[in-house]
Amino acid sequence: MSTKVTPPLLTLPVEIVYRILDHLQPLTIFLSCRNHFNGPKLQRLCYALQNNTTITDLDLPENEIDFHGAQYLAVVLLRNHTLTSLNLNCNNIGLHGLQNLANALHSNQTLTILNLSQNMINSQGAQYLANVLRFNRTLTHLELHANNIDSNGMQYIADALSNNNTLLKLNLSYNPIGESGLECLANALQTNKTLTELELSHNALDGGGAQHIGNILQHNSTLIQLNFTYNPVHPNGMKYVANGLAVNNTLAGLHFGWNELGCQGARYLASALEKNHSLVNLNLFANGIGHEGIQYLANGLRHNRTLTTLYMPGNNIDAEGARHLADALQNNSTLTTLNLCGNPIRNEGVQYLAKALENNTTLTTLHLQGIFMTAEGVHALAIGLQNNRTLTMIYLRDNYFATQGIQHLANLLQTNSTALTILNLDRPNTEGDVVQYLFSALQYNTTLSTLSLNIGRFGPDPMPYLANALIHNTTLTTISLIFNGIGPTGAQYLAKGLETNSTLMTLALAFNAIGAEGARHIANALMHNKGLTTLDLGSNRIQAEGTRYIANALLNNKTLKTLSFGGNDIGLEGAKCLVNALLINKTLAMLKFREKDVSADGSQYLKDASLYLTANVTWDK
Repeated sequence: MSTKVTPPLLTLPVEIVYRILDHLQPLTIFLSCRNHFNGPKLQRLCYALQNNTTITDLDLPENEIDFHGAQYLAVVLLRNHTLTSLNLNCNNIGLHGLQNLANALHSNQTLTILNLSQNMINSQGAQYLANVLRFNRTLTHLELHANNIDSNGMQYIADALSNNNTLLKLNLSYNPIGESGLECLANALQTNKTLTELELSHNALDGGGAQHIGNILQHNSTLIQLNFTYNPVHPNGMKYVANGLAVNNTLAGLHFGWNELGCQGARYLASALEKNHSLVNLNLFANGIGHEGIQYLANGLRHNRTLTTLYMPGNNIDAEGARHLADALQNNSTLTTLNLCGNPIRNEGVQYLAKALENNTTLTTLHLQGIFMTAEGVHALAIGLQNNRTLTMIYLRDNYFATQGIQHLANLLQTNSTALTILNLDRPNTEGDVVQYLFSALQYNTTLSTLSLNIGRFGPDPMPYLANALIHNTTLTTISLIFNGIGPTGAQYLAKGLETNSTLMTLALAFNAIGAEGARHIANALMHNKGLTTLDLGSNRIQAEGTRYIANALLNNKTLKTLSFGGNDIGLEGAKCLVNALLINKTLAMLKFREKDVSADGSQYLKDASLYLTANVTWDK
C-alpha cells in the first residue's frame, strides 16, 4: 500500500481550505491547531474561518501567537458568526493583541467562552476587558489565570461586574489582586446577580481577605461554586467566612484548601455547617485541622443535612480524629463521599471507620490512600464492608497490605459480600505473588466494574490468574495495570483472556515492558475481542516492529475508539504503519502520543497525515 500523504492543510490554497473546514468536525480543527501554529499558518486559518459556518470551538493554547496572531483572530471575531469558544491560553498576546481582541468583542454576538490565561495582559489589559464586559452580552465564561492583574486591574473588572448580567464563570487565580482588589470584587458581587462560579487562588492576600469573602457569602445570592485556595486565612479571620456561610442559601461548592485554618478555623467552620442549608461539596485539603479540629467538624456533621462530599486530605488527622468522624457517620444521613487520604489514622482509625460502615447507609465513596494501614486495618475494613450495602467505591492506594491484606480483600470479592464496584489498590507495597489471590477472586465476583492496581511491579507470574478471570468475569469494564513489569509473557497470558472477553472496555498497560513480542500478542487479541474501546500501551518499548502488529490489528478491529501509544520509539516506519491502518479503520476516534516521543520525521508524518484521518491524533504534555 502506498505511504504517500497529501500536503498539510495549511499549505493548500485558501479556497481548498474553505472547503475542508466546512466538512471537518470541530474536534478535528482545534486538535490540529497546536504546536507553533502561528504566523502564516494562523493567518491562513483565520482567513478561512471568517466565513466558516460549522466550526464552534477553536483551541490554540501555547502557540506563541503574540499580538500579530491576535490581530488575525480579532478579524475572525468580527466576521464569524458561529464560533462560541476560543482558547488562547499561554500565547504571549500582550496588551496590543488584547486591545485588538477586545475591540472585536464589543460587537461579537456569538462567543461565550474565552480563555486568555497566561498572556501578560496586566492591569491595563484588565481595563480593556472590563470595557468588553460592560457592552458584550454573550460572554459567559472568562479565564484570566496568571495575568499579573493587581488591585488596580481588579477594580476595573469589579466595576464592570457590577453592571454585567451575562458572565457566569470567572477565573482570577494567580493574579496578585491583594486585599484591596478582593474588597472591590466583594463589593461588586453584592450587586451582581449572574456570576455563579468564581476561582481565586494565589492572590497575594498576605493572610487577609477573609472578611471580604464573608461579605460575598453574606450578600451575594447567585454564586454556586467558590474556589478560594492557597490564600492563607488568619484563624480568627475565619469567623467572617463562617458567619457568611451560616446565612448563605445558594453556595453549593466551597474549595477552601491550603488556607492554614488550623483547629480554630475548623471550629468556626463547624459552627457554620450546623446552620448552613445549601452547601453540598466542601474541600478542606491541607489545612492542618488535626484531631481537635476534626472533632468540631464531626459535631457539625451531626447537625448538617445537606453536605454530601467532604474532602480532608493531608490534615494530620490521627486515629482519635477518625473516631470522632466515625461517630458522626453513625448518625449522618447525607454524606456520600469522604476523603481522608494522607492522614495518619492507621489501623486503629480504620477500625473505627469500619465499625461505622456497618450501620451507615448513605456513604458510597471512601478515600483512604496513604493512611499507614496494614493487613490488620484491611481485615477490619473487610468485616465492616460485609455488612454494608451502600459503599461502592473505595480507594486504598499507598498502604501496606502484605499477603494477609490482599487475601482479606480477595475473600471479600470472591464471596460477593460487598457492593463494591470500584476498587483502587495502586502501589500496594506487597509481594508480587500474592496478587494471584486477588485475580483469582475476580473469576467469581459479580459486582466489581473497575480495578486499579498500578505500580505493583508484580511481573508476569499472576497474569494467568487474571486471564482466567477475564474468561469468566462478566462485570469488569475497566482494569488499570500501569507499571507492573508484566513483560511479553504477561501480555501473552492477558491476550488469551481478552480474546473471548466481551465486557472489558478499558485496559491500561503503560510501562509494562511488553516489547514488540507482547504487542504481537495484544494485536492478536484485538483481532478477536469485541468489547475493548480504550487501550493504553504507552511506554512499552514496542518500536516499529510491534507497531506493525498493532496497525495490522486495527485494519480488522471495529470496536477500539481510543489508543494511547506514546513513548514507544516507533520512528517513521511505525508512523507510516499506523497511518496506513487508520486510512482504512473508521472506528478509532483518538490516537494519543506525548510530545517528543516520536522521531522528528515520524512525528511530522503523523501530524501531516492526521488531517485526513477519521481518528484525531494528539500530543499530550
